[in-house]
Amino acid sequence: MAPGLAMLGFGHIEVGTITPRPQAGNPKPRIYRLPKDEALINRMGFPNDGVKAVVSRLRAMNQVERPYVLGVSLGKQKNTALENAAADYASILEEVFPYADYLAINVSSPNTPELRKLQGSNYLGQLLDSLMAVNRVLSTKHGQAKRPLLIKISPDLSWPEVDDIVQTAIDKHVDGVIAANTTIERNGLKDANQAQAGGLSGPPLALRSTQIIRHISKQTNGRLPIIGVGGIRTAADVQAKVDAGASLVQLYTALVYEGPRLPGRILRELSNNGNVVNRQT
Repeated sequence: MAPGLAMLGFGHIEVGTITPRPQAGNPKPRIYRLPKDEALINRMGFPNDGVKAVVSRLRAMNQVERPYVLGVSLGKQKNTALENAAADYASILEEVFPYADYLAINVSSPNTPELRKLQGSNYLGQLLDSLMAVNRVLSTKHGQAKRPLLIKISPDLSWPEVDDIVQTAIDKHVDGVIAANTTIERNGLKDANQAQAGGLSGPPLALRSTQIIRHISKQTNGRLPIIGVGGIRTAADVQAKVDAGASLVQLYTALVYEGPRLPGRILRELSNNGNVVNRQT
């Protein structure tokens, strides 16, 4: 799937979230369209075939030179206790290290019980210390550069919570932040499916994610790279994220409503506008 997405115009693609062992995810149905809001609600719960199966696919993709950046999102098994979560993330990192260009540490999905608690100071520092140490060991073992580690955060955090995470990221020398994951807020929605449980994505998240990007960029004087996510469907949306401080942007929900021509259209509009011509969608 990743090579096909690259052909649509994406400069970087993130796969996952992956867990150490196969996981069925939450019961179906688990994803809903909200057409009146051009949004989605999902409660997927990290359904995946486990890291061993994923590594075989990543290995195959790396048999030829890739014209795109490949990221891998790491998560914990649903039934792993929070105090043991670092071992889950580390085991995935060990497996995918040779094949990934960067790693996203997903501690913010609303669809895995208690996962968001890993964003708190009780767990986050320990988790990052563990992963940074494993990253250094793997760099020496494989004779390759350390992989950039980025924390994917929730849009539902308070500003003091955001500040705590950013400070921890700086203290632990994390390479960046992905802002933001899906939200559990339902303010201003029109569609009847708004009552479904899960994480909301799409235009209703756009303003909040941009606010978080701007806040982090100001707090760090632009020193902490940010991947901007949330409600991107036009060149203007991309520009807003970049103006707020994002280095890269990601989109997903808009593809459901706009179709596969969307990335190319955004890139052409950016180029014609003479604005973000050197950024990667």
